[in-house]
Amino acid sequence: MHRGGWAGDPPATDEEAAARIVAAARACIEVDGTGSDLAKVARRVGVTRQTVYRYFPTRRALFEAVAEQGVEALVAGMAASLTGVDDPRDALVRLMLHCVRTLPNDPGLSFIAQPGRGDALITTADAPRLTLAVLDRLPIALDLGEQARAALAEHMVRLLQSLLLDETTQLRSDEDLVAFLHACLDHHVVS
Repeated sequence: MHRGGWAGDPPATDEEAAARIVAAARACIEVDGTGSDLAKVARRVGVTRQTVYRYFPTRRALFEAVAEQGVEALVAGMAASLTGVDDPRDALVRLMLHCVRTLPNDPGLSFIAQPGRGDALITTADAPRLTLAVLDRLPIALDLGEQARAALAEHMVRLLQSLLLDETTQLRSDEDLVAFLHACLDHHVVS
């Protein structure tokens, strides 16, 4: 591994290098929003853009890595919001409500579904895969087959896209959103 740059503190491994780049990208996003470019990330880490490209071939790949890291914190918050919930339908609704309320207000995650951005992560082919990964980590068993899980994940992504891209969603009460989400999602899970 090349040891130059890194503000005088080179990483010991490629994994550490990638982690530092992701942390710098998240910090840039928190300050500048999604307008951050790889040159700003590189400066923050103390390397050249070429070094960033070595670990992340595109800006999108880097932002996806930031999102995947951010999803860890999001999942922890989701798990906390599901404390005491036994009904899988209620769990799905609380999961969606947590996303609707959390994503737009977290600078490090808001780019996942920023209104008006065609490159928002939620509009990519990876969104259902990330949703399936979240469903797999829920503390409640959904008891769905592979096709049913895939259909649920796609429905959740499309519903979340709609809710997050519509700026009036944040004006709706939790009670209103819960009723709407139950109407949209309950049919996926038979109790």
